[in-house]
Amino acid sequence: KGDEYHKFRESAKEHWDSMRSYFQKAATAYSKGELEYAAYLSDQGKIQTKLAREADERASQNIFKARNKGFENVITIDLHGQHVKQAMRL
Repeated sequence: KGDEYHKFRESAKEHWDSMRSYFQKAATAYSKGELEYAAYLSDQGKIQTKLAREADERASQNIFKARNKGFENVITIDLHGQHVKQAMRL
């Protein structure tokens, strides 16, 4: 596998976990009428979503390059290690 693959996937997982936490806290704050705080938490969740997607994309590119560097045939590619959505974009 690519050298950075696991690092990027772990980073993405941490960002996805943070995103969920922020959105859950935002929902709780909203239900308590703390609208400004809820908006802040929601914005933080959106930032974590963006960072998670970027880390997933870096992992996808890294593993794709590592698995396919020896292929000279454009038709044959190895998609092992790819998540479905990322594999579909390749």
